Amino acid sequence: MSCYYRQHEETSVTIPKYSVESSAGITYYDIKVRVANVEWFVERRYRDFSQLHEKLVDEVSISKKLLPPKKLVGNKQPAFLEQRREQLETYLQELLIYFRNELPRLLAEFLDFNKYDIIYLLQDLAKLFNESGDALLSAKKEYNLSALEVFAISERLALPCPPSNEQGGKFDFSHVLDFCTQLAALVVSPVKDNTSFVQDYNTVDVPIGRSNIIPNRLSFNLNAFRNLKTLKFSALSTENIVDIELLKPTLQTICVHNTTITHINQVLLCDNLHKACDVPSILPDHLTTSSNGEDELLTTDAWNELSELDLTGNLLTQIDSSVRTAPKLRRLVLEQNRIRNVQNLAELPHLQMLSLSGNLIAECIDWHLTMGNLVTLKLSQNKIKSLSGLRKLLSLVNLDLSCNLIEQLDEVDHVANLPLLETLRLTGNPLAGSVDYRPRVLARFHERAAEISLDNEPGTQQEMDTALVLSALLKSKQRQQQK
Repeated sequence: MSCYYRQHEETSVTIPKYSVESSAGITYYDIKVRVANVEWFVERRYRDFSQLHEKLVDEVSISKKLLPPKKLVGNKQPAFLEQRREQLETYLQELLIYFRNELPRLLAEFLDFNKYDIIYLLQDLAKLFNESGDALLSAKKEYNLSALEVFAISERLALPCPPSNEQGGKFDFSHVLDFCTQLAALVVSPVKDNTSFVQDYNTVDVPIGRSNIIPNRLSFNLNAFRNLKTLKFSALSTENIVDIELLKPTLQTICVHNTTITHINQVLLCDNLHKACDVPSILPDHLTTSSNGEDELLTTDAWNELSELDLTGNLLTQIDSSVRTAPKLRRLVLEQNRIRNVQNLAELPHLQMLSLSGNLIAECIDWHLTMGNLVTLKLSQNKIKSLSGLRKLLSLVNLDLSCNLIEQLDEVDHVANLPLLETLRLTGNPLAGSVDYRPRVLARFHERAAEISLDNEPGTQQEMDTALVLSALLKSKQRQQQK
């Protein structure tokens, strides 16, 4: 990302070409702006140049003769257009010389510095937050910042001093800081106001606009967001964060969607160089710094207030040991990933909701040894055939097994004995297509059949009557087998 304030000596503006729109006959000049290693293109008409020049003459008192005059006759001839291209290029270059240290807002916006440059982009944010910051905060909704904006805030904090026009007024950086420090929920995405960014940015290095700036290559800290409780990343890896230490004592919810991350440690240990190291199985309640610093490392890594982790739509292959750094986790959502096995959840005593829908799970072997006091378990769209591994999840209230490979009705017996189970979803399984599917399933719950909601609906009176008869037959059969 550019910073004209620091890199004005490495800045250049050229107009390498022009193009004529055939249908309307309008000529566009393609302006190339380069600040150090960052470059972008801006398309402008002569009319845009003329309007800019008039305002600069009025507000900054530059010479009226600096801009080449308008021509009414022969202004579509290639020779004339080439000459004008050269003249307009010279015009912009002279403006850069004139405004060597600081661009006026008019020129900055004309050249799209407010889209790609740290200072001018933040001036737009400062103006917005100065005018609407209180309203945005009082709405208590999450606020979306692009990767460029978060990067700009991070970099701006490191600048030794601001440009002169930032001192006071609507463009003052303090408006941005005030807003950030009060914000409770932040969404970070590659770009703003673009619903296609999920598909565009999550798998390849796509530049922003007509620039060479790639969001996934921007590294930043979140030190300006000191009271953040919710952090959401969409189509952008949390590994872009180089320092998240200040957020760990307060952050309650983390959501990372539509990225290419393969391990949870890329989120919970995003700024840790030793992500691959196994996290200790238990985080002590009280840690004292030891001589080798290991206890201090544990304190640094812990997410003491994190209660919800949502990593839907990524490429996770396992639940690695980094989840242990969030001992107060209550909700864990890992939908639409590539997980085959479940582990490392035994030491999350507060975990109540686990969603593993849309993964590659085929077996549930003794999950009660892994999941503790789980209340809600979502396993739809997997490859599960047997439910025997769920038979001892005694605290389970809600169970979603829709769209799996369960064929045998006897498999229901493994969950029918769970004392607190109230809702069960089996739609989309082979057994759901059998005759009298609903009353046959409800019959497995015997006296508790009326308490069960099957596929989001309680049993009808007719279904309950049938289930009662089937239940009696099942009990009789069981007694005979016992004899």
